[in-house]
Amino acid sequence: MLEDSIKYQLQGDDWLKRVGIGGLVVILGIFVVPLFTFQGYMLEVMRRVLGGDTATPPEWDELDLVEATVDGLRYLLVVLPYTIGALLVAMIPAAIVAVLGVASGNEGLFFLAVLIAVLCYFLGLIAVAVAVPVATANFVRKDSVSAAFDLDVLRTLVTNRTMLVAVLLAFAVNIIASAVGSALGFTIIGLLAVPWVQFVFQSAIFYVWGSGFADAYEEEYGEPPLDRGTDVSSGDPSAPAEGTF
Repeated sequence: MLEDSIKYQLQGDDWLKRVGIGGLVVILGIFVVPLFTFQGYMLEVMRRVLGGDTATPPEWDELDLVEATVDGLRYLLVVLPYTIGALLVAMIPAAIVAVLGVASGNEGLFFLAVLIAVLCYFLGLIAVAVAVPVATANFVRKDSVSAAFDLDVLRTLVTNRTMLVAVLLAFAVNIIASAVGSALGFTIIGLLAVPWVQFVFQSAIFYVWGSGFADAYEEEYGEPPLDRGTDVSSGDPSAPAEGTF
């Protein structure tokens, strides 16, 4: 899966055009709105993989860019609660211990609070790293923000071995991307290529998440997350035609 994910955007006769546009969208992200378009494209990558199509990456001229941008914005409503939740898990216990330390004048409690904050922070990162891929895929599957917080799906799939392997593989893709980006950064020409590399590897991460979720979902529920016989661009065949919150 790792090799297939990295090669995903290099498929087809128009791969150079597709990757070229993708890199430009990354660069235009400095204007904020294209960031949501970029994220919406990644969600479409996942949607296709969930539907069993791993051979035809989305072409930019086939996408409704407004819809993709809106999807990217909606995805922010998925990621933010998980991120904020992880921060709260890290900060609240530490804050309580710190207040007790200040109130009692015990410096040891203050340093203990720092250690607790660091420990909880890393635990929160691990929890988010496992939960967000599942939440993202279920959001795409149902085309609904609320589906990202479906406790039944979360409880079932975050502990599924196939999904956990996919999370680790996506982490490996991220490490490879960072290494490639760092290596390219040593030259001006290489540095200029980073946005295109980022596009390819970000697609790879969503490919791995989608593939892992699809396999894990079928293992747990006995059916694919999306009907292989339907147009995957429309999301879950049982979901409304329009995205819902």
